[in-house]
Amino acid sequence: MAVEPGVYGPVLILKGDHQGQIGYYDDDEGTAAIVYLGEPFAADYVLIPRADLEAVDATSLQLERWKRAYPRLVKYLGVP
Repeated sequence: MAVEPGVYGPVLILKGDHQGQIGYYDDDEGTAAIVYLGEPFAADYVLIPRADLEAVDATSLQLERWKRAYPRLVKYLGVP
């Protein structure tokens, strides 16, 4: 099931070059989702069609490290 626009969080990439990877859906650019494959704002992001993403209940270790390193930014951005 495709990820709805604006429902940000961990996602599983279902198709393409990054198939099988967990990323963090952070924003939208047209019909594509901006997905970070590592730490937000430090790692590169990729544009993935939302239809190729599935929301998952997963914890990214890289995201958790980033959240601990930048708690004020996490609060400001509303990162769960």
